[in-house]
Amino acid sequence: MFDIGFWEFALIAIVALVVVGPDRLPGMVRTAGQLMGRAKRTLRELKYDLEREVEFEEIDRLKNDFSKKSISDMAKTLDEPIDIEDKVHMDDKSGT
Repeated sequence: MFDIGFWEFALIAIVALVVVGPDRLPGMVRTAGQLMGRAKRTLRELKYDLEREVEFEEIDRLKNDFSKKSISDMAKTLDEPIDIEDKVHMDDKSGT
């Protein structure tokens, strides 16, 4: 996540120990861990909600596209004349 190496982390720990003090440092580390956990959980929930919204929008778009295409396809099919004699001759040629 962060590109922090061992020496950078050691430097941060030493500065925190000097600034905060050894008696309050464990509580602050615990609190920071809890805040990081909450932030990760919130981001995970946000990501899940956004993915669901995108899926719903995609489903709605596909449904609308399908209904528009279906109606226009049916209209084209109904408008086209059917030549029954050609169908009968084609069926005889195919052997059915």
